[in-house]
Amino acid sequence: MSLQQAIDRNLVRYLELIPGTSAFIDARTPGSDMKDNFCIIGAGVAESSRQHVHIRETAGFNIGAAGQPPGIKNSLHSHRTAELFIVFKGLFRFYWGNNGEHEAVLSHGDVISIPTNLFRGFEVVGRDYGFMFSVLGGDDSGGGVTWHPNVIKDSQGYGLYLKADGSLVDTVDGDPIPNTEELMPLLTQDELNTFDNYTTEEMMPFVALRRDYHTISSDFSSSGVKQYALTGHPAAEYDFQVKSADDVSIMAYELSEGASIPAHNRGVKEVLINFDGDTEVCVEQDGEEARLVMTRGDVFSVPEGASYALKNLRGNSFTYSVMGSDLPGKPGCSKGV
Repeated sequence: MSLQQAIDRNLVRYLELIPGTSAFIDARTPGSDMKDNFCIIGAGVAESSRQHVHIRETAGFNIGAAGQPPGIKNSLHSHRTAELFIVFKGLFRFYWGNNGEHEAVLSHGDVISIPTNLFRGFEVVGRDYGFMFSVLGGDDSGGGVTWHPNVIKDSQGYGLYLKADGSLVDTVDGDPIPNTEELMPLLTQDELNTFDNYTTEEMMPFVALRRDYHTISSDFSSSGVKQYALTGHPAAEYDFQVKSADDVSIMAYELSEGASIPAHNRGVKEVLINFDGDTEVCVEQDGEEARLVMTRGDVFSVPEGASYALKNLRGNSFTYSVMGSDLPGKPGCSKGV
């Protein structure tokens, strides 16, 4: 397989995303239905075996997305691995705590790294369809989702059953009704008491608002380049705005028209999410070179071991880099674009 063929397989276009509408136990519960769940890189924590996965190969983290109309909720749940969100469009009200008693509203370009062992959910507020990208730590996402017991209770009667192994049974789609002993047991009150809670003030250090992004000294001497360090380990070489030990980190590059950054490799897995503008990506590996153009909302998984360069083709472009380490090293540059 040529390098060009490999990178074409690693590119997922925003306009070609295929949603799943029954990925989770709450997918038909009134008020939580009408959700679109996208598995872009890796199967994430989708409970349905029928969920479409665009790229199955992962390298320490999964990239997914959630899309939903106003008023529709993603119900209270928790994870044992990192869960980070980048809001792409619309307004999302995040709520958390054992009763969902705390909240914050995030919008375009806002990033949140939600602590583990904490119940969280979200809904779209305002008038527009909302869409945001998600990052889940771990190749297997830590064994799936832990649902608040009320979510499982509320889902009864709509044809979806969650088994103890984390798989979803859909009787509307022809699956047989499972036996009671096969079902996921509900958390007890004692188990609920082991989950953490954060006030809104305590949660804000885990949020990087787009309007508050601050530039860092760029790794590249190119003009017209702004670099942002958004989430990463407190001990990292970079001064990340959100300091959290997630095993993943997020940086971003803002390029003015015609600006570029040279081919480089940080020695970790990287996935690029093109947020705004048109960005040309030039990939170098084993003496080969291949190019692609990312438009708004496209996702590209950089091949393991490859170097890549970025060039803005028009207007301003904005590209996130999700990395498979919360302690990313400085890039090794190979050559100019």
